[in-house]
Amino acid sequence: MFKSIIPLFIALLAITGCNDISAPQEGEKYTIVNETVNTADVVEIFSLGCGHCRSMETMLPEIKKMAGVDIDKVHVTFNQSAQVAAYIFYTAAIQTDGKPDGALMEEMFAYVQDRSDNVTEEQRKAQLTKIFKSRDLSSPFDLTEEDQKQVYKKMNEAEKLVSNAQIASVPAFLVKGKYLVQTSAHESIEDMAETIRYLSTMESK
Repeated sequence: MFKSIIPLFIALLAITGCNDISAPQEGEKYTIVNETVNTADVVEIFSLGCGHCRSMETMLPEIKKMAGVDIDKVHVTFNQSAQVAAYIFYTAAIQTDGKPDGALMEEMFAYVQDRSDNVTEEQRKAQLTKIFKSRDLSSPFDLTEEDQKQVYKKMNEAEKLVSNAQIASVPAFLVKGKYLVQTSAHESIEDMAETIRYLSTMESK
C-alpha cells in the first residue's frame, strides 16, 4: 500500500511545482483586453497632463531594469487638451526614434502641467519652442507637412489602441497588446515590474 502511494505523492509534488501561486493573478494584477492590439511587447499609456504619469516617468528606468524589458510610450487622446499634449509628445517622438530622453520628457510634463495664469500665449509658444530648439529639434509650430502627417498617424494609432484596450485612466501598461496591468493593484514598483516581467514572458494564446 505504501509503495502505491509514492507515485501519487510524486505526481502531486510535480503539480504543486507547476502551479506557482505567487504568480500575478488575472483579474487582480492584470486583465485581458477584449481585442488584441498589435503593438510593442510593453507599452506605457500616459498623458503629459497626468500628474501620476509624471511621477511614473521617474520610476520607468528602474521598472525597465527590474522587468528586463523595453517600454514604448503611447499618449492618450481622450479630449482636446490631451490631443494638444499628444501633438507635443509625438512631435518629440518622431524626431527621437520614439524615445524622448528623461530630461525632455520632464520639460514637456512641466510645460503642460505647470502653466501660470500670468503667461501670455506668445510667451507659452516661445517657451515650447525653446524646449525643442535647445535640442536641435523642430518645435510643434515648425513641423513640415510630412512631419505633421507622421504626428497625426501616431495620434490615430494611439486612439485606436486606447479604444480597443478600453483604457479609461492612465498611467497604464499594456503587455503584448493583450494584458492590461492594473497599476493600482500593485504595492511597489518591484511588484509592478514583476507583473510586467511575468506577462512579457507568457506565450500568446
